[in-house]
Amino acid sequence: MQKTEYHKKIEEYYHSTENAYKDSWDLDNSLAIHYGYWDEEVKSFPQSLLRMNEVMIEAAAITASDNVLDAGCGVGGSSIFIASVLGCKVTGITLSERQAQQAIVNAKQKGMEALVDFKVMNYAATTFPDESFDVVWGCESICYADNKKQLIKEAFRLLKPGGRLVMADGFVTHFENNNHPIIRQWLDGWQVNYLESPDRFQQLMQQAGFIDISYRNISAYTWHSSKRLNRFYYLASLYLVWKKLILSAPPTDMQKKNINACKYQYKGLKNGLWEYGLIVGKKR
Repeated sequence: MQKTEYHKKIEEYYHSTENAYKDSWDLDNSLAIHYGYWDEEVKSFPQSLLRMNEVMIEAAAITASDNVLDAGCGVGGSSIFIASVLGCKVTGITLSERQAQQAIVNAKQKGMEALVDFKVMNYAATTFPDESFDVVWGCESICYADNKKQLIKEAFRLLKPGGRLVMADGFVTHFENNNHPIIRQWLDGWQVNYLESPDRFQQLMQQAGFIDISYRNISAYTWHSSKRLNRFYYLASLYLVWKKLILSAPPTDMQKKNINACKYQYKGLKNGLWEYGLIVGKKR
């Protein structure tokens, strides 16, 4: 797969911030790199991460007979969860060879290697044949698409008739908010080029041919995760000061920006500059 400079930056970001995700998000156990969904059923942070998967499964009405593409699968957490709960086939794709290899290891450890498969591929330009999947799933990965319009067109191509695109991710409340200093410091820190607004994203889906499009602002259910990230910013900042005092190896610029972004995502959500949305659309 030929990678653009932007793709390489994303891959570098996840490699260089892996320890931060392990510290703040219990990555080794949760296998999750997404916000949790807190409702009346949730009693703990790890449970909220799994609950987000459940909410997305329910929204897309995924069944055991579906073939699912996890577009931007990370270390395989959602893919493995979907397969383990429903017994359906899941293919996860990521830009990162490191993540794909870790996902394969994780699947074996969970006994799911017969149902899940992981590949290194650009989800906006895959090599899969037309109408290969019943569901295209994107959990906090679609934000990384260079061109969201192209990603939506590719998802439409890959879906069988009646197939669903389901996505949980951040959206700016107004597209021009991408230029707001708070949003820019957040997105630049996490190596995201821009976010769509809910209205624009739904229009792009309609233009691609999707029908029965449903969007929900679920920010109230992800607020706990946003606050957790904000707390991590302060704890990590103190840790960096300590490392400096003991003359330990300094963090990279990318690692520092990643930590700062945790503060700015919270400020942006608190000030209504962005929201967390869940969107589903069907191919006619």
